Amino acid sequence: MDKVPFLEPKNGGTTSFGDARRYLISGRSIVRGAALAYAAYLFFLPAYRHSVAVWVASAAFYATFVVLFFLAAGLTGRLHNVAFMLYFLFAFLYFPVNREAAGVFVYPFAMLCLFLTRLRAVFLVLAAMMAAVIAETHYFGHSLATAEEILFFCVIIGLSNFAFAQQERTTSLVKRANSEIARLSQEAERERIARDLHDVLGHTLTVITVKLDLARRLLTLNAERARDEIADAEQTARSALAEVRDAVSGYRAEGLDAEIGRARHSLLSAEVKLTTALAPVTLSPSHASALCLALREAVTNIVRHARATACRVTLLEEGGTLYFTVEDNGVGGPIREGNGLCGMRERLQPMKGAVKLAASGTGGTRLEITLPLGEATQTQAANEVAGEAS
Repeated sequence: MDKVPFLEPKNGGTTSFGDARRYLISGRSIVRGAALAYAAYLFFLPAYRHSVAVWVASAAFYATFVVLFFLAAGLTGRLHNVAFMLYFLFAFLYFPVNREAAGVFVYPFAMLCLFLTRLRAVFLVLAAMMAAVIAETHYFGHSLATAEEILFFCVIIGLSNFAFAQQERTTSLVKRANSEIARLSQEAERERIARDLHDVLGHTLTVITVKLDLARRLLTLNAERARDEIADAEQTARSALAEVRDAVSGYRAEGLDAEIGRARHSLLSAEVKLTTALAPVTLSPSHASALCLALREAVTNIVRHARATACRVTLLEEGGTLYFTVEDNGVGGPIREGNGLCGMRERLQPMKGAVKLAASGTGGTRLEITLPLGEATQTQAANEVAGEAS
């Protein structure tokens, strides 16, 4: 017998009484009540105006039928198959006793259709059962019209139950798929927030550290300059709070120009001169967000580790591809891929972008990002616009 996916055991083997089994054995099932009531009519009809012995025999047959009904509905595995075999056997044994109870064949077949998953299996079971029914009706001299009646109701009710079960399976699979999509979406969102917080807080805390260190050194030499640096650190902290909120909410609306302004301010605090060469490209929000966070990570590393005196940021567009580079003249050193670079790769991957970190020609480090332009990105003439930090 085919297994039914939406009736798989849960919680280490406890069978779920949802879907078909709940449909069959729930105390609130109107269909179940109607089916058992009609079965009682079939079994007790011959006892009308008969002796007590006939009533007792009818009650015994009906009790056996009800037991098999619930066993076929509630068991699993091999016992489930055995219960259905006994259910069909009971129908064939009872039919000669009550020729008017042809409907007793419909019950096991209609219930079995709730558990079969292939239409071919349904028709194979139906063909085997009808062959046996025809043989039995012929052996006991019954009319073939009885077999035709059994076939009619088995096809109508059985196929209806099969269609119902297929719909339940489909619904169950859709729910599972939606649940998995929701889980993956939550994981992706957590990863995005982790990357963004790393970029935002790593950069901002570095700037604050540099400013406070400078203020400490200036405190005895130039108190006014020290106060300015402390005020800048306070403002940077306030901006960081807003940026963290933006990162959690997923907004990056200020654009690359604003991010370059913040980078210039941060680099000046570390006495690093920033020059830019930017093609006038209109970026989509996703492209702008990726480049902004890449620039922020690069500037953070320059301030922390590079000991550079100059930094150059370049943005070019050639053949539908953006080339964004951040290069410094610092001490360079071994190229090691940390969380920041991993976050860049993960952020650029959905946009088919690439990131490369290598030594620059001036002895420092060169970060190069290659990013194909999407359909929503419109480019202007690629005339270079140069700017230099004051």
